[in-house]
Amino acid sequence: MNHHVVPLAYQALKTAAKRKAEVVPAEFLACFHRDYMAIAAHNLRATATLHRLQRLMEANGIRLVPIKGPALALLAYGSPSMRQFEDLDLVVRREDLLRAVGLLEQEGYVPREIPSTASRARYLASLQDWSLRKPGEALHLDLKPVLISHALSGPRTAEFLAQACRPLAMDGGRSLLAPGPEAMLLAVCLDGANEMWAKLSSVADAAMLLSAFPGADWAGLLREASRFGQKRSLWVGAQLAEILLACPLPEAFRPESRLDAAARRLAEMAAARLLAETSLQTGIVRQSRFALQTRERMRDRWRFLSRLLFVPGAVELNQMALPGALYPLYACLRPFRLAGDALRGRSRRISLAEAPPGP
Repeated sequence: MNHHVVPLAYQALKTAAKRKAEVVPAEFLACFHRDYMAIAAHNLRATATLHRLQRLMEANGIRLVPIKGPALALLAYGSPSMRQFEDLDLVVRREDLLRAVGLLEQEGYVPREIPSTASRARYLASLQDWSLRKPGEALHLDLKPVLISHALSGPRTAEFLAQACRPLAMDGGRSLLAPGPEAMLLAVCLDGANEMWAKLSSVADAAMLLSAFPGADWAGLLREASRFGQKRSLWVGAQLAEILLACPLPEAFRPESRLDAAARRLAEMAAARLLAETSLQTGIVRQSRFALQTRERMRDRWRFLSRLLFVPGAVELNQMALPGALYPLYACLRPFRLAGDALRGRSRRISLAEAPPGP
């Protein structure tokens, strides 16, 4: 399985080899070194791309907020090479998103999932991701009008992230604008809830943020998370870091999180699954059930279920082209498509490889 921990594993093995040469076979370390260098090269290119795109958007009055990816690598690990990632996740306020897509298209990027016949205004209203890629480049961009997932969060989270941004120093005197440790931890934990904590790297990210920033305003973050209905997601992530990586929890997380039995149960379930080395593909039913249980308020559970079941996504839009007057029929098609995916055991996450390229 790929838990996206190659850089962390390589650094640990290299340290062990320095202490006692025979601990790690040279050929084994060399193999990790090759993978680490390839990841580092990809990450440096991605960081340069992110810096350039932030400057482009800033010149046009748009704030491009990076979550995870190189911003998290710099913030938590001090180097863009220490996190393994494939794409750039970028949060943009809903009112700015179509302009941001237009600017990226002028730069040569094309939408990967949305067909040319689809109404962009309708798709924007659904609060879903906009995936774009420049032909000939492996790196793709995921623009989000909400934090992580439209089923788990609303547009207020984008404003929260924008206000949480601060300069993050890079090499050469440059800087990225990125959320601080509190907002970044919320992004990591909400992504974990969305993906059923499928990768060990997510747990490592949560542990690193909690341990590297003991003076962060974690109590304030928990208050904000409660306002968004995301407190349980934070508790699950913090307890996973404690269970699997022996991360000492900040005082703000200790007493209250123990009172939420559901959070503890979800953390133990995710930890057992990671330790059992089961497949990263969880299936739509299990993945959705896990995400639903991280919603602590009834209205958030209802919102999650209704948006999951009836908000048409890129798959439905690509299956058939309906005229604008018949657009509501996409919502009728979606439950049947999801049921088929469940029977086939597919993940809830759309496979970008299956989506046709943009126009």
